[in-house]
Amino acid sequence: MQSIINENGYPEEKLESICPPVWAYFRHLSGKEYYAANAEQVQEEALFQINWRAGLSTAHVIRFKGALWDITRVDTFEGYKGDLKLYCKR
Repeated sequence: MQSIINENGYPEEKLESICPPVWAYFRHLSGKEYYAANAEQVQEEALFQINWRAGLSTAHVIRFKGALWDITRVDTFEGYKGDLKLYCKR
């Protein structure tokens, strides 16, 4: 996140890209519906598998087809630097 001052003079948080678009294998893991505040919500979980990149953590998000996915777990598979499995929820 990058903090900027908007046109009204107030600080605003803006997402900052840390890498150019990368190829990823994508697979839905699950989806469940729940009711919160009288509105039906859907929580989805997915797996993204990408080539290894240093510095990715659960503090980052993934933008995929216009939606933001929160990274919940980074799996390095036995410490190898081949690829990363990113478990996410939306």
